Amino acid sequence: MSKRVTAYLAFCAAAILATSPVRAEPVKAEVMHWLTSGSEAAAMKVLSDAYSKAGGQWVDNAVPDYDSAIAAGTTAILNGNPPAALMFNAGTQFQDLAQQGYLADLSGYASEQKWADALPSSLREAITYEGKIFGLPIDVQSESWVFTSKAAFAKAGVEMPTKWDDFFPMLDKLKAAGFVPIAHGGESWQELELFYTVMMFRGNRDLYEGIFIKGDEAVLTTPEFKEFSEDFKKLTNYIDPGAPGRKWNDAAAMVIQGKAGMQFMGDWAKSEFVAAGQKPGVDFDCFLGLGGNENYVMISDVFVLPGGKGLEAAQKLLSSTIMSPAVQVEFNKVKGGLPARIDAENAATDVCSAKGQAATRAAGVLVAGPEISMSADRYGSIMDAISQYWNTPDMTADMFIETMRQAIRSTAG
Repeated sequence: MSKRVTAYLAFCAAAILATSPVRAEPVKAEVMHWLTSGSEAAAMKVLSDAYSKAGGQWVDNAVPDYDSAIAAGTTAILNGNPPAALMFNAGTQFQDLAQQGYLADLSGYASEQKWADALPSSLREAITYEGKIFGLPIDVQSESWVFTSKAAFAKAGVEMPTKWDDFFPMLDKLKAAGFVPIAHGGESWQELELFYTVMMFRGNRDLYEGIFIKGDEAVLTTPEFKEFSEDFKKLTNYIDPGAPGRKWNDAAAMVIQGKAGMQFMGDWAKSEFVAAGQKPGVDFDCFLGLGGNENYVMISDVFVLPGGKGLEAAQKLLSSTIMSPAVQVEFNKVKGGLPARIDAENAATDVCSAKGQAATRAAGVLVAGPEISMSADRYGSIMDAISQYWNTPDMTADMFIETMRQAIRSTAG
């Protein structure tokens, strides 16, 4: 081959390389969260797939439960090795990190991507600290649902009553028919959730607002609160011996498999029923209250973005992906909640989501959950008091009232 031909080929090769598009490296983002049940993992895959389609590389870091995930994520942040995003609940839980400057201010993304005004005002307030936005909310959910097995109810010959006076007789019939009346997971957060959901089902919203919104000790001294406390303790007679330590999704499986009559749980439990092939209104029912007296105790899963060099590109892409109306709709179809964005086109897919949508739009039904309405310290102290009462057979209502008083008095709201 002549030198002239060789030089020409070399020139052509160089020209081809120079004009060929350079494929950009995907924007890698480590995301820490606690959504590990089958249906929750499927919902997270909706997010990871959307992030990948947008040009990112999602590095999933799933930790088995909320407390462990928050502890692991916080440790990583403090050690200077933060993930690109860490899941929290909306509210006061991440304020310490924001106050100490460990979290990125997302106000610029919110303005640029035009999603701040698309959030319910109460949720926008719950992700804002000292005028700055620190969270990306992916959903709006209610913790105050009851899911029931239609097969178990039919066999026991019962229906969900319209008033609380008929609730225990219904449980007695379920028990007599061979069912565990209430499928319960014996973890402190589940006991807290059971506590205020039962409070709502009894028609005691005033007690809920007094304790969880206002932090009013005087509510604890009322006859109504003592009566409620006694009813709450009475429910321990309607769970099974295997409840302590049980995960929420395993409790849901008891209802799905026809072993238990009902479960008090947030709307994420619905996704477990659906994943098992059951249909809302056909195989199971869902309730937000008795006799039309509904209450939607609102929480939200949010992602906070730790501050740190080299994370900016990933975090901007995470923000636009997580806050996309279409992504939020698809995520919540799987997860069981509602999109955080009120402008997301989200036609109700079943009777439960229709009830949830109607509740969020009805006057006087939606109320902030404890994660939003109170400090992390008070939340933890009240949760400990409730768990102690639930798990201590000889602890009386009067003893519990005093423990609750100390939990409120010793913590800032």
